[in-house]
Amino acid sequence: METIRYERRGELGYLHMDDGKANAMDRAFFSALNRALDAAKADGPKALVVAGRTGFFSGGLNVKTLPALDPQALHALHLDFAATMARVFLFPVPTVAACTGHAIAGGLILALACDLRFALDGDFRLQMNEVHIGIALPSWVLAITQPAIPPRRRVEVLLHGKPFSPSEAVSAGFFDGCVDGAGDVVAHAAQAALRLGSLHPEAYALSKLRMHGPAMERAMSLLSQEPIPGEAP
Repeated sequence: METIRYERRGELGYLHMDDGKANAMDRAFFSALNRALDAAKADGPKALVVAGRTGFFSGGLNVKTLPALDPQALHALHLDFAATMARVFLFPVPTVAACTGHAIAGGLILALACDLRFALDGDFRLQMNEVHIGIALPSWVLAITQPAIPPRRRVEVLLHGKPFSPSEAVSAGFFDGCVDGAGDVVAHAAQAALRLGSLHPEAYALSKLRMHGPAMERAMSLLSQEPIPGEAP
């Protein structure tokens, strides 16, 4: 069974992530996510909702497997990570994240790569913790995350790695809304996706590419110059 699947409901597409655990990211995760994006692109919904499983949007990279990777394998993982997140960031239809729980490191990057973000309120952590664990943020991560974070909050979110609750993330301005624990955050995200889907599709896609494309292209060109710890350049 696919841990990431695409389905169409009316005018909207839904990308569901559920590995039964923390939706940890590895090369298999990125392959599955790309297959789901391929399906969405071929299907042509007016907007796409990206949702996690109950309790977890995604916990980020699978840290349990990282120590076993040699530098070449770590480099390949990094390339897959960057290319997949860039694809979400530049996806031609509107994208809305339904953050169903924790979104940590790569999980938060994925949410921030979407055009809008809504979170389920509760005892969940939204955090970019890379600097805490000794990873310098690559330029491609900054290109994706900075547009979604108000300038006055970027230092504490990205550089200081401050953890936020869902309601705090809304107050800080990098999430667009919060649904109480009894609510349906996927349905709430779908309502926002329908509103975005009413916009002119070609104009939206081209404007999004012009808005984000140049910075993303430059950031991706720096990948070989910015190895992460343990990675072969």
